[in-house]
Order: sequence, then C-alpha cells, then structure tokens
Amino acid sequence: MDAGFILPQEKQQVLDEINRWLNTVYPYKKPPAHLCDPIDRASKFFRIDVHRKKFSIYLRLGKTWASSQNKSIVIAKICFEKERSGYGSALLKCLAKIAEKYNYENIAIESVNEKSRSFALKFGFSEYQNKNDYIITTEKLTTILNKLPPPLSLSRIHVS
Repeated sequence: MDAGFILPQEKQQVLDEINRWLNTVYPYKKPPAHLCDPIDRASKFFRIDVHRKKFSIYLRLGKTWASSQNKSIVIAKICFEKERSGYGSALLKCLAKIAEKYNYENIAIESVNEKSRSFALKFGFSEYQNKNDYIITTEKLTTILNKLPPPLSLSRIHVS
C-alpha cells in the first residue's frame, strides 16, 4: 500500500487521543469527537468533528492544503465557551503530541479571525500564502511549547 495512506488504526488512535484529552476538559458520558469519514479503509486524509454546547472543533488530518507531500493537521474550527482560559493552548499541546507521535509535519490554522490570528502568532505560526491561513512545523511548535511555563491544571480552570 502507498505510504501516503493513513490506515484505519491510526485514525482510531488519533480519535481516541483527542477524546481522552477532551474528557479531561469537559467530561461527557459519550466521546464528543467523531470521524467524519469511514474508518474501514485507508485514505490520504480524514476529518474529526467535535460539537458540544461548550465547545466546537473541526480538524483535517493527512494530506491537506498545508502540505500535499507530507501529513499535516489543519485546525479548521476551534471554539470554546470560555475564551482565554487555556483550552486552545492545551488543545494545541495535545495536537503537537499527536503530530510528533504519528509523523504529521505541520500544524495549520485556517481562515483566522483577529482572535485566532493573535493565538497563532503567540505560538510562532507564520502566514501561509495569504493572510487568513497560518502554519508551523511540528518541530518548531514543540520547541516553543516546551519553553512555556506549565499551564494551570484544567480542574482549576473550571473554578469560577
């Protein structure tokens, strides 16, 4: 099989890791993230959708506009009810770990607005071909994330 294909096992493992992380943020009885595409066959990309009252995330993984040659993770949508509470940063750390583990070369944020542009720049992302998309290599992002002070525990974030 072509090395450019993502096997069903990888799709499931990535989905499970995202659901485990989400469960630490907002515990739900049922896993909030699901695959948008059939898991039963290998493919060059797959999508993960998460939608709950308190958050919404949409990701594309594999061969994307961010890299037609290597696997990448594109954050197409990220929205948390509580803004500036560390959830976006924690998600980025989770995605960077997944990217390292499964050899995703880049992480990108598409169609940014002013808030997500500030978020992207804070973590060292660069403009990609237009001012609405931002990208960073997994290696560079991991280096930046490792230099940051440890975050507040997620349990402390919920305290009002």
